Amino acid sequence: MGPRASIVYLTKNGGEIFRKSLEAVYAQQVDFDYEVIAVDSGSTDGTLDILKSYPVRLYQIPPDEFNFGLTRDYGFSLAQGEILVVLSQDAVPVGTSWLHDITSPLDDDSIAVVQGMDILPGDGDNLFYWDKVGLFYHTRDCKKWMAAYDNIGVSFTSCAIRRTVWEGNPMGRIEMSEDKVFQKRMRGKGYKIFFQREAKDYHSHIYTATSLAKRCENEGLGWRNVDIEYSFMDMLKDIFKSEILFHLIRGLYTLEISRFSELLFPLIRPIFVYKGNKFSEKYVC
Repeated sequence: MGPRASIVYLTKNGGEIFRKSLEAVYAQQVDFDYEVIAVDSGSTDGTLDILKSYPVRLYQIPPDEFNFGLTRDYGFSLAQGEILVVLSQDAVPVGTSWLHDITSPLDDDSIAVVQGMDILPGDGDNLFYWDKVGLFYHTRDCKKWMAAYDNIGVSFTSCAIRRTVWEGNPMGRIEMSEDKVFQKRMRGKGYKIFFQREAKDYHSHIYTATSLAKRCENEGLGWRNVDIEYSFMDMLKDIFKSEILFHLIRGLYTLEISRFSELLFPLIRPIFVYKGNKFSEKYVC
């Protein structure tokens, strides 16, 4: 009899945070068997050595063959479990019951997808200021999506999918935001998505101005893939949003804004989401 759950990673240069993620995964306490699969697309930083130090089923593809939708499908196709658990290489499960908590709602046959809950690590000095104040996703693109989808945004940072549901709805080629494309399809077919607050993972990023711009441009492209429009007027309203200006001034006064990317965030996010939504044709590496 095969494992009940398959935890599927897409990896590339995951570094030490990925080691912590794997440590947490193999510390899970559940009453069923599970396997871990990684599809690596060209790691050069020691990630492969980390993977080989654990009983992970490792598969490798050339970097130029990576595509969010197709590579996700490939990883899922390798899985033997009836539940596909998606975990980002930079997400670290909290506690030893994460796997139980994210899979147990699927005991209810009416539920197709279980979404976990990202939380920030406790070290405030190493957090991006706009994540810390809960405003990284303040722009109207995100708000439009959440308003239309019951305030749940499926994220492949940490979620669980019934295998039969994916088999009937493979991703296909998707340049960006395959998780939101999948969620839209699930909504269209009437599948139930459950938000599991008990299944927490630590997840955060530190950005340079360049990496922040790329991230936001790619998000804009992803929103276009699911028919969320971010207009020029949306961009202007977000740039001059009073809440953002207040927190910008506050962060400068308290010295919590210490990075150039944090200072420029109120401009970078709306401008580059708009650029990606209106002009980008492919994922920006």
